[in-house]
Amino acid sequence: MLRTSMKPRNVFFTLFLALMILFIFIRRVGQEPRSREPFERHPHSLVYTRHARCRMDCRQISEDDIADILDHGVINLNQSNRNDRPCPTFAVQGQTDDGESLRVIFAQCDAQTKVVTCYNLKKHVSCYCPGDEKGGLR
Repeated sequence: MLRTSMKPRNVFFTLFLALMILFIFIRRVGQEPRSREPFERHPHSLVYTRHARCRMDCRQISEDDIADILDHGVINLNQSNRNDRPCPTFAVQGQTDDGESLRVIFAQCDAQTKVVTCYNLKKHVSCYCPGDEKGGLR
């Protein structure tokens, strides 16, 4: 007959060891750096492309509207391309103070952020801007 019994000292040591491992694990998880948003909302330099200016003009979108979306908009990862070259592009969308529903495409490089184009998601406005013949931008 096989008899297994742990001495009280061994039980205490095993329990202590398990609690220490749990404590270390919890501390490490708590000290993990917070994940950083992939999009810089306060760039050093914001530049508007000619195409973006044309779209803004045509759709009556102001720089204040763009700034509002930049600050408070939600990144639409399905419409963004973080592997785009030379700079990752981010589609940021949301409501402006005037109630307009906009999507703005930003190209974010190290030195500057470019406003590439913008859309009103609720109103379709037809207009022609240079670069439309390349496709991809509406």
